[in-house]
Amino acid sequence: MTENLVFSDAHTHTNPVRGLGAAKIAERFKKEGGWFMALVSLSPWSYALEFNGFKSYENVIEILLRECKSAEEAGIKVACFSGFHPADIDTLIDRYKMDPIEVLNLGLKVIDYVADLCKNEVLDGIGEVGRQHYKTSAERVIISELILRRALEYVKDYGCKVHLHLENEGPITIELVLKEIETLEVNGTSKFAEKLLFHHFKPSLVKEAYQRGFSSTLPGLPRVLEYAFKELEPKYMIESDHIDDPARPGSVIYPWEMIRGEKMLLRRGVVSEDYLYKVNVDNVVKFYGVKEP
Repeated sequence: MTENLVFSDAHTHTNPVRGLGAAKIAERFKKEGGWFMALVSLSPWSYALEFNGFKSYENVIEILLRECKSAEEAGIKVACFSGFHPADIDTLIDRYKMDPIEVLNLGLKVIDYVADLCKNEVLDGIGEVGRQHYKTSAERVIISELILRRALEYVKDYGCKVHLHLENEGPITIELVLKEIETLEVNGTSKFAEKLLFHHFKPSLVKEAYQRGFSSTLPGLPRVLEYAFKELEPKYMIESDHIDDPARPGSVIYPWEMIRGEKMLLRRGVVSEDYLYKVNVDNVVKFYGVKEP
């Protein structure tokens, strides 16, 4: 195995309050050959923050920016994303007893704020936004859809990149996003599509995504990667989606364990170095606009 082979994590989380935090994670990631991580913020309560409306999301972004700096200081290139997770809608209504319209207005305000930071190159994009992938009420899905649409408007207006958290149910998921792009009257749909990333997609939808011009990520679990390496073209990225929560250790997978899995599949001859370079470097450079290592 070439010693210069490097690895990326196209969507992950760090939690300096309850978990390991970016500095420790980045150090272990780099030791295994990691070079790039896209760090995505968690919800306010994940950091044990007392919920205080919009201020809580401002605090989340401050934490994210410190975490991105810590990862960079550990020698990892980063992209920093913050958004309004669709699961926040349910939590705000159920746990914090907010009125649905209040939740909608809060979500839109957060997206406006993140987009402004993206426009001013403080953040690299919006994420996660999208729809719940579990059973919830129609009202809450509509709220999530309106927040998603606001994020898509900022792709059009500012060129912000967006990490999409969607239901992962089939080609209709991608078709709906295409229809939403059309309603925004975008000139050059392909350029718009290049700014969107379907996060945590299953292999069948990854293929559908790249055939439609979208970027996507696969969870870096060995069984998923083995199938993908055998069946898919190297037109996607790999993510750990690690939530850095000691209550759910290793969920979805530790970033460094993800790399070890890729190396194991390389040693077994399931995947080539060229293939790994494309998914870990070429596609990352193209989507995130970073310089290759």
